Amino acid sequence: MHRFYFPACPVDGPIDPPAPFGHFGSRGCIPNKCKTCACSFEGGCTRSFAELNRYMHLDFGPCGIHGPTDPVHYEDSFIVSKVEIPRKCAKCPFLFNDAIRGFECRKDEEKWGDCRRGLDWGAWRPVRIYVELPHPKVSTKSLVEALNAGDLVGFLKEYRRSNPGVPYSEAKEDFARLRALISGETGV
Repeated sequence: MHRFYFPACPVDGPIDPPAPFGHFGSRGCIPNKCKTCACSFEGGCTRSFAELNRYMHLDFGPCGIHGPTDPVHYEDSFIVSKVEIPRKCAKCPFLFNDAIRGFECRKDEEKWGDCRRGLDWGAWRPVRIYVELPHPKVSTKSLVEALNAGDLVGFLKEYRRSNPGVPYSEAKEDFARLRALISGETGV
């Protein structure tokens, strides 16, 4: 689940007052800092879209509920999740599992409306940031692990195995581009 939150939003700015937002039938508010941000798009965020090929959650800031934010799998009598959520959210009454968008937070729902806040990961940061090569290139777990470890040789071997015919120069460019993206988050 944290793949929709990291790399974290680099934009500093106020969360309040909420900025009104509507898209098709949805109505609500988004964080104030997002209302004029070039990355804000249809209630999501396009930060690092070119590198990650996915929209990210908007940054709603801390939720105000204290607790550990290390990742855990959610489980109750009906669901055993395949994704991880912050530990403090696992027992929180505001946790909501949307059939389309996955786990979200209903805290301050009267304030945010249909634009539900994302989960609060606090100060926790992933050891690895999940990235994907642009389509039609294939990304594998081994490729992502080599990238996060800074292992150029391992990355190139897996890249060529899973993407035959792509030149080494292009693989090296992808490695450098993706390393630059994740290095700000992982401290590598």
